[in-house]
Amino acid sequence: MRYEYFAVKLAEDYLKKGIVEGDDYPEMDLYIDQLVACLNKELELYRTGDDGPVTKAMVSNYTKHKMIPGPAGRKYGKDHLLFMTIVFYLKNSLSMDQIRKLMAPLLANYESEWDDTIDVAKMYKAFADFTREEEAGLPDRISQRIRDVKKLCSRYEAEDDTSELLTLIVSLIMESYAERFIAERLLDEYFAGQVKKRKNE
Repeated sequence: MRYEYFAVKLAEDYLKKGIVEGDDYPEMDLYIDQLVACLNKELELYRTGDDGPVTKAMVSNYTKHKMIPGPAGRKYGKDHLLFMTIVFYLKNSLSMDQIRKLMAPLLANYESEWDDTIDVAKMYKAFADFTREEEAGLPDRISQRIRDVKKLCSRYEAEDDTSELLTLIVSLIMESYAERFIAERLLDEYFAGQVKKRKNE
């Protein structure tokens, strides 16, 4: 398959299967094996090898590092599935320390006996719906990006597939890097301060 068609197909697949529908998660207690199986079924698009994109070791590690709430006994519920999904989406862009900072206020609220609890399912639905709406035109944008890359490569007399693919991949990464830069600075400016403030109170 030509790279042009493959890139657009990836964009279409992302819109169909890449943004997990949190409503599909079961409203029941799960053991860790069941939690991992459920996450891997929903995140199947991100599988790269024999193992699923989520492992028991990841769940244990994220719990240990206060990125998701611990289980109730040995059982995990729908909120744990949602927390894990959020962390899954963050883990390739942010460090564990950054994710912990970002999740700290949410976890503090979730575990508080006094605060009005944030509805994790509604919050996740807002994330997912917003992303789906923002990315609705992704296949068209990828097609346009490919056309722009071809024009650029033609201008520099580099009209071979390798040059076009390299330019396409680097431009997509640089665009995501710009957004990541803004997200990281917002995190450092606002979430780190909230965590410090809570400790000093």
